[in-house]
Amino acid sequence: MSKESTELYTTSVLNHQQPLSGNKILMNKRNLFFALTVALGVASCTPKVSVLRSPDHTAVNTVAEEKSEASNTAATNANKDNKFNQRNIALLLPFQLNQVAVGTLDDKDVKRSALALDFYQGFELGLEQLAKKGASFNLDVLDTRDNVTHVAKLGTSAKVNNASIVIGPVYPQEIKSFGASFTDKAVLQINPLSAAMPSEYNLPNLVSITPPIKSHANAIAAKVAKEFGPGDVIIIYNTANPDSRQFLTGMVAAIKQAKSTVNVVSVSTIAQLNENLKLGGINYVIAGTTDKTQLNSLIDNLTSKYLENFYAINLFGHPLWDRYDFSSYADFANLNPLITSESNLRTWSAAVKSFREDYNSSFGVKPSDASYKGYDAAIYFGGLVNKYGAGNIADKLTKEPFTGIFSAYKFKHNDTWGFANESVFFKIYRNGSFQLQ
Repeated sequence: MSKESTELYTTSVLNHQQPLSGNKILMNKRNLFFALTVALGVASCTPKVSVLRSPDHTAVNTVAEEKSEASNTAATNANKDNKFNQRNIALLLPFQLNQVAVGTLDDKDVKRSALALDFYQGFELGLEQLAKKGASFNLDVLDTRDNVTHVAKLGTSAKVNNASIVIGPVYPQEIKSFGASFTDKAVLQINPLSAAMPSEYNLPNLVSITPPIKSHANAIAAKVAKEFGPGDVIIIYNTANPDSRQFLTGMVAAIKQAKSTVNVVSVSTIAQLNENLKLGGINYVIAGTTDKTQLNSLIDNLTSKYLENFYAINLFGHPLWDRYDFSSYADFANLNPLITSESNLRTWSAAVKSFREDYNSSFGVKPSDASYKGYDAAIYFGGLVNKYGAGNIADKLTKEPFTGIFSAYKFKHNDTWGFANESVFFKIYRNGSFQLQ
């Protein structure tokens, strides 16, 4: 591996009126071989296939590439005194290509690079979609190597410091390390995948796309408060489970803030929960545990109460419940289970079908969640940069919400830890799974 592998490759995404672009990305030759040879399958059972296109995919010859590079250099020099007038995007992802041995790619190499490649490929298609409408961007893709020391060096690199917006890194420790070394806080740093609380980073220029758990809890609190009526009771079921504590901390205060007249009680045992159930109204039970034993006890108890005395129960749970199989609980749906989700992915929609077809046509694999999130990020942030210029988009984040094919953005600003996404969706349990309302 070359010691120059810090820079994965440089691309130019030009608008469709540019004769050299062909609506495709022109790739710099430096270290491109490694990106081209990493084979990727969406699941371990799928065959490995090449997912990145070669430089001649666009049928652009060397002379055309040189002209394009000269054009980009001229544009850069013309705006060198104000990078916010440019559309330079630095994309920092953990490809970890420094661990790839040429000629001996295996499954672990594929899995290690999968997240980064999926996000990048979705991001690429998003920029290309904007290019079809006349936008143009300079995109520098950098390998963070999932290494805090290396990513700190990237924070002082020329490519990053010439960027008008930075997308990445993706892992919490990398975000902290990069944020400490990248001193230009006038440039937005987009956190594309980490769900950690923005307050853990304390970076005033950080934009966290993935809603933190507090956004999920606040959405549940607001919904329960809105639906609460006379004779109802809200029961917070606290357990000694880390996910439960994180999810339920501040829940009572959030509910009371939304509606001060609600009847809220907190319990920590099944016996206490049963003592507070009411027959005359709706029992809103909010549980945050992800422990299977605790969940089993809770669901068995609530189900028996429903079957014995027909208690009206609306059960609200942790967003991670979406990963669990509740099919063994025959009457689970009678508890009206509801959770929150960051995803608005409607697989049957025309927009999702179109993206899925384009993605498969371009890369030979199906998109993952990271692919969808990359596409939405490109459409939103690329669109803002193209429309307003990078120096003006911070003022637009809290004013211009967005709903994409997977994600939705509704940002709240804090002077200390930047912008947090508060947009979540609700999923109700029916037909054996949690589904979007």
